[in-house]
Amino acid sequence: MQKPKNRKPYPDPLTIEPLSTQHTHTFIILHGRGSNAERFGHELLASANLAARLPTVKFVFPTASKRRSTILKKTPINQWFDNYSLDDPNERTDLQVDGLRETGEFLRRLIDKEAHVFDSTGGTGYQKIILGGLSQGCTASIFALLGGHFGESGNESLAAFFGMSGWLPFEKQLNNMFYTVAMEAKNEGEDSNDDDESDLLTGYMQQLDMEPSEEGESSDEYEEEDEEERTLYDDTDNDDKTDVALRGVESDHTTFTTEDQVSFFPFQSIFQEDTPSSDIMDTINYIRDILDLPQISIAASDQGNRDGSKDTATCSHSLRTPVFLGHGSADPKVSVRLGEKMAKFLSNKLKMDVTWKAYEGFGHWYKVPDEIDDVLGFLQRKTDLSVVDG
Repeated sequence: MQKPKNRKPYPDPLTIEPLSTQHTHTFIILHGRGSNAERFGHELLASANLAARLPTVKFVFPTASKRRSTILKKTPINQWFDNYSLDDPNERTDLQVDGLRETGEFLRRLIDKEAHVFDSTGGTGYQKIILGGLSQGCTASIFALLGGHFGESGNESLAAFFGMSGWLPFEKQLNNMFYTVAMEAKNEGEDSNDDDESDLLTGYMQQLDMEPSEEGESSDEYEEEDEEERTLYDDTDNDDKTDVALRGVESDHTTFTTEDQVSFFPFQSIFQEDTPSSDIMDTINYIRDILDLPQISIAASDQGNRDGSKDTATCSHSLRTPVFLGHGSADPKVSVRLGEKMAKFLSNKLKMDVTWKAYEGFGHWYKVPDEIDDVLGFLQRKTDLSVVDG
């Protein structure tokens, strides 16, 4: 694949050192489209009192490089990649490739640097890195996570990921890959007249939500442009928004559980396998091709190892990272359905450990304190992170 064009370097990240003398984890959090580290980082820390609640955490807020926005008539803005529409993010995906690739490379270097800070503590420093993002920052960072290739071996996995108000790039193409693989396997079963095998495959497809989406199905349409940097949420528009109950988006493919009288919407993987299936591996290779990373194989040949054409790591390493995804149900810029589609794809198709929550009546931002508390609770359950009560 063609190498990315040379662009202006990414600005130095905003770095906030831990309040404590002890440093246990590093958060790397990406801002939304049109914002920057200074504006986003300081507001997030102040509004959620994160530095005090996470005194052993180092916060790193990168700033996206300036890119000309196609939808904004080539105006240069801070964006992780160019995108054409948020009503249908699958439109003009060609605009997204360069930015996703360059952002992925930038994040891998940054993650490597921060992981090496923990080298003297023993173990792997990558398990002390928590990656996250808002809106387009969520989108770019989840794509980098799926591509993996962290560390010298390419086999390192991160401690956790959290994303807010985001979506999955190339969602339609990635889902179609699973549908194509399933149909090919089903046709092979029919050709061999093995009815039992064909029936088993069909059941597997239904259980994993491998049914193709209807062509007429689309996200809610909004008149607003896809500029993602919000104007501060106006409290006068909805006096009840901070007290509204948290609930999961309704889905026929989801099991609801209750936690502290709050509707909790975790996607649980149906099968957890150490060895990835061929359709999962093909999907990760599709992502890695976009990111200009070596292809993976379960058992790469010696020749492949020598010439660098294959990565001996299985894709299960990057998919072991637990994921939290949150989204406002009334988001006028990035439809909550796009976030739900991402959560279902990561869980049902890639078999990842995903927790999804939608916030009733809330718009395009992170909800304080509800969503931040949920993120911190998730990280406490999934990692060894210590949180001070707020």
